[in-house]
Amino acid sequence: MTASTDRSLLIARILNIAGLAGLLLVLSGSMDLQFGFDEAPCPLCLIQRSGMIGLAIGPIMNLLWGMRPAHYAVSILAAVVGGAGSVRQILLHIADPNDPGYGPAVFGFHLYTWAFITFVIAVVGCAVMLLWQAPFAAGDHGGLHSPSPWRTIGLIAIVWITLDTVIMGLSVLPQCGLGMCPDNPEKQWGLGSVGGLLFIALLAGISALVAVLLERAIDRRDGATRA
Repeated sequence: MTASTDRSLLIARILNIAGLAGLLLVLSGSMDLQFGFDEAPCPLCLIQRSGMIGLAIGPIMNLLWGMRPAHYAVSILAAVVGGAGSVRQILLHIADPNDPGYGPAVFGFHLYTWAFITFVIAVVGCAVMLLWQAPFAAGDHGGLHSPSPWRTIGLIAIVWITLDTVIMGLSVLPQCGLGMCPDNPEKQWGLGSVGGLLFIALLAGISALVAVLLERAIDRRDGATRA
């Protein structure tokens, strides 16, 4: 593998990690609203969250098993599904001029509008990465066996998104059960602004700890294999 190919592969991995970091920022914001301010997600909100999780699958597969066009295709498909949910919610609320929208606004846009923007950026970003052939030609098998700070950061992001997925899945059971979720879920409780941020910080800390333990396990296994 040439130095140029190595550099292209490293840049591609960093961009995938950056994509995961952006998704974590969006997901952390939604979790802060849910657990800090008791803004329970509506059915269309859950579709968009699912789209965000699906969007993360492509970069996660790229980091674990190597850069593949099919991995980006998975993210694009997830973005299309999540974007459809965002558009549906946007149209529902603009149909009535007196409708204030669902949930709080951030910089003048509601969260479903920001979700749509995120999905559009993701589709464009994946398309650009598909046009860049150098990382695919490198014969990449993933970055798990190459110790570096980027591997650590990537594992933290992967573990964090996995935790978010589990928590989001479990949190809707009391609200929705095994049936349809209510269109306008009732407020029940919240941790408050500080409590919500502390909850997210706890998730970050747990993710970092688990990532370090995973790294050690991977390095021990690689050492035993070489021996």
